[in-house]
Amino acid sequence: MKKISFIIPSFEVGGIESSFISAANSLKGGEFEPELVYWFEGGKLQKQIDTEVIITKLKVSNLFTLLIKLIGHYNKSRPTIIQTSMYMIGNIAMIARIFSFHKPKIIIGARSDFDSICKASKNLIDEFILRKLSSIFYKKADKIVAISEGVKNGLIKSLKIEESKIKVIYNGAITKKHHEKKFVIPKHRWFGLQNICLVCSIGRLSPEKGIYELVCAFRRAHKLNDNLRLIIIGEGDEDARIKKYLNTHSMNEYVEMIGFRENYYSYLDSSDIYVLNSYFEGMSNILAEALTTDTKIISTNCKHGPIELLKGVKESKLIDVNNESQLVNAIYDFSKTKKIRRGSIPHLKNFYFDESMKKYIKLYTELLN
Repeated sequence: MKKISFIIPSFEVGGIESSFISAANSLKGGEFEPELVYWFEGGKLQKQIDTEVIITKLKVSNLFTLLIKLIGHYNKSRPTIIQTSMYMIGNIAMIARIFSFHKPKIIIGARSDFDSICKASKNLIDEFILRKLSSIFYKKADKIVAISEGVKNGLIKSLKIEESKIKVIYNGAITKKHHEKKFVIPKHRWFGLQNICLVCSIGRLSPEKGIYELVCAFRRAHKLNDNLRLIIIGEGDEDARIKKYLNTHSMNEYVEMIGFRENYYSYLDSSDIYVLNSYFEGMSNILAEALTTDTKIISTNCKHGPIELLKGVKESKLIDVNNESQLVNAIYDFSKTKKIRRGSIPHLKNFYFDESMKKYIKLYTELLN
């Protein structure tokens, strides 16, 4: 049987992790044998992996040991196709193939704006290495899959890659559960109160997501409308910084951080406003899911994804990146309007999970033929 190995650091909560797990689960029992390869312990999403999916843990402490372990994995596990999740991991996977006796096909995933990822590197040396390796090895990949047209165009511009090398496949964020709408209102004191306007944020608490900046803007918006409340769903490095701000400014009565919730969609569907305040994205799964609700949407017009998703969508606003005044005004303006029926969104079909997997399976088949 043809084995597909999905290479991912961990099973922590995140869009990439969720996408790979869903893809692996859907492939089981078919013509391809799915395998999830990881190296960091823990991760709340691991329990979502189907028992029929192969899980392989590598002993990795740095990028060099990842290279050595991947060479060994190629030769021992003999995957037919390798699918990577992040830019540097894609480079390491390509280098490993050079030194391996077994030569799998390699699909490099491009899930965020390449230039923004480079600029977010820890230092200039790391940025230089990422740009240099990517300029060499991405052209040698069997295929690059970008999750939005914006990500694709960014790669072409930054790395001078031929357009034919890159295929756009949107994340399959929309599943049967979004159509069935069998969700209950979350058991929380703010839901169901008529005078409350509930804002929600869902995502990893990391600097590029702009959630700290959202809290700062929310404080200003709350002064304009004291019926506003904010629920933050997610975990990450910014947790302590945000809590310190809330304590300093006595905002705990109006803002609540509830960590990760498996039923996050219930919160999204039951809220009045959803805010995506990212500095950069590839294509936000949560933003796509928000379009299946009647919740009003505010998003930064970041690279890339939101402008592709929100084009022509009712009750949605695009704002400039890192523009607190625009965010304050958008929250306040939406807090004064009622929810309306959003209706059908034709381009949302590109984000259906089944549609996405059909495209991936077609790609796998083309690579092997």
